[in-house]
Amino acid sequence: MKKIWKSSLLLVLLSVFLLIGLVGCSSEPEPAPTPEPTSAIEVTPEPEEIEEEEPEEEVPTGMDIHGAIHRIEYGDNVVYLFGSLHAERGAWFPLADVVEEATERADVFAAEIDTFDTEATAAALEDVLLLPDGQTWADFLPQEAYDHLVEVIVAYGIPYEEVRYINPHFLVFSVTMDLVQSLAEDLAMGGLEEGISVDGYVMNIATERGRPVIGLETAEQQMNILYMPPLDVMVDHIMSFLPPEEMLAAIQDSPEPSLDELADAYEQNDLAELADMFARTMSLEAVAEIEGEAGSLWLTYMRETVMNWRSTYYAIEIARLLQETEEPTTFFVVVGASHIIRSMGGEEFTDIVEQLGFLGFDAVPIW
Repeated sequence: MKKIWKSSLLLVLLSVFLLIGLVGCSSEPEPAPTPEPTSAIEVTPEPEEIEEEEPEEEVPTGMDIHGAIHRIEYGDNVVYLFGSLHAERGAWFPLADVVEEATERADVFAAEIDTFDTEATAAALEDVLLLPDGQTWADFLPQEAYDHLVEVIVAYGIPYEEVRYINPHFLVFSVTMDLVQSLAEDLAMGGLEEGISVDGYVMNIATERGRPVIGLETAEQQMNILYMPPLDVMVDHIMSFLPPEEMLAAIQDSPEPSLDELADAYEQNDLAELADMFARTMSLEAVAEIEGEAGSLWLTYMRETVMNWRSTYYAIEIARLLQETEEPTTFFVVVGASHIIRSMGGEEFTDIVEQLGFLGFDAVPIW
């Protein structure tokens, strides 16, 4: 049970995307007043009290996070590939100089999806939010999964009648997200209306500089992969979903790393530890330990589709950008860090850097 809960925890961290709107403002200084003319007779002014100036507030210098940044060249085109967490701690920014300098060179920014295409994102969300053809859970799920999910949802205080038309997999994600956010001590998860993330920080740079933003995959693709897996996988994940007290007990007793520990490794640029954290709960060994139990199909789907397949797809899209862009262009591509370093976690994992190598592109680390 503990491993199953941790897999859901890591999935949320890896898959949540951010829609950010940042408004900046500044004010012009008021002009200095015109001095009054002095009289012919000079009067010695009274000495003025000199007020001590308060020390200027130190400007944050960030923590030199490099996000496993790589440079890939093809002809006159360049891609800077940068790994993020879809979350943040305020002291992380600005990022390492090598990252900030790469953003300055960028003509085009790319993320997993185009976070500014809110219409496409809303449409994709609408497509996965409700079950098709007005179905309810009773129509859609096998009896055992239906009974289990209703029991667990009631334990969370959610009335069945209010959610029975909602995609149950989406609902499990939403509930898990709330619990994840309550457990992370000082890590703000990227959200639709509040908070920021490393992705959001980069996208704000693109906005401030008036640079175009593109997505490596469409919102529809990402939503379907995350929220509409095959029914047997969905049922398997639902069966591993636990009531709140059991979930909290599992996470507190688990030897697996917490989200805050994962964030520690990211800000310390400890890539080996980060890759191990990403890989640990979804490895072949982890699946073998619970084979035949609830969660094993879900972990396999996570590893093979959500992680490996999408990394391969991203690599193909990056190769296409490099090969098919006619005008000399520099791209800054930001994806979840695991998509760049995951092959360090063992042979059952692959990542963008490894896949680019298979395609004949040399991704050179520049941190």
